[in-house]
Amino acid sequence: MKKYDVVGVGLNIIDLLFISPENVVADGKQFVEDFVMQGGAPIGSAVSAIARMGYKAAFAARMDNSTLSSIARSELRSNNISDDLVITDSKSKPAIAIVSIDKKTSGRTVYIGMKDYGFLRKKDIPVEAIRNSKLLMADSYDFDATEAALAAAAKCGCRSLVDFEYGDKKRTLKLIGMATDIVLPLECACRLSGKKDAESALKALAKYTDGQLVATDGKRGSWALVQGGIYRQGIVPESASVDSTGCGDAFHAGYGIGLIEGWDLPLRMECGAWLASLVITKLGGRTALPFKKDIAKYARAGISKQLRAKLLEISKRK
Repeated sequence: MKKYDVVGVGLNIIDLLFISPENVVADGKQFVEDFVMQGGAPIGSAVSAIARMGYKAAFAARMDNSTLSSIARSELRSNNISDDLVITDSKSKPAIAIVSIDKKTSGRTVYIGMKDYGFLRKKDIPVEAIRNSKLLMADSYDFDATEAALAAAAKCGCRSLVDFEYGDKKRTLKLIGMATDIVLPLECACRLSGKKDAESALKALAKYTDGQLVATDGKRGSWALVQGGIYRQGIVPESASVDSTGCGDAFHAGYGIGLIEGWDLPLRMECGAWLASLVITKLGGRTALPFKKDIAKYARAGISKQLRAKLLEISKRK
């Protein structure tokens, strides 16, 4: 059994992204200058970011041999992610998302198609791979798979980082209680807790878990529940704001790198904010993710000396 730094269990999807023209004519043809096709989804993009930084990564999925699945497999390999955990199934396809980006606000409208999607089964969960990894990352698109993966991680003491966006409240709260690190969009944290602000939401969710709770809210930064109150991480200023797709995924990636490296909470959150600041400058959630050889170029002003030193250390590893 190969050993991985991180194993991903989550939605397998292909993104088709474009910047919407300012004057869209109904029932007409719209020509777009900016168009990108790439792998997407919360865990898929987060694991891609970690793999590009030089860590050993694998992603569990169920796919057939169609063109769409071939693209998905190619996306894994191009991001240095092993496809050893991919199960070939003639009835399973990746999902597909069409994402329209508003040029003025960088906001997104997302259309997701999941016909014939290959949901993982409990027996598909790579228990041994998780046991031999340092970090499990999972989302809420397939509750059964996520629960089985979290159970496997808990049995072996593997850290588990989850990203939940939607789903049944009761089941989501159960899964939150199984993870060691829970990083949620603030909107999700508020919905689950019934509260209206980050501090109140995180404190309310704390009764369901002993894990580390974090809430993110785009340009307003992120908040973590700590002993004695709340720790807040601001954003790292970006050079341009083009597309917010994948910013949350990048935050999870930076946070996950910190878990693998054993960094403290503030440094994990700052690394997440740093990666998110890179992603928003390009169209697509993976376009601007740096490879290890490029870290020195992007470990720029706006981050702490401590984080810069840690990132440069990673970039020099063989």
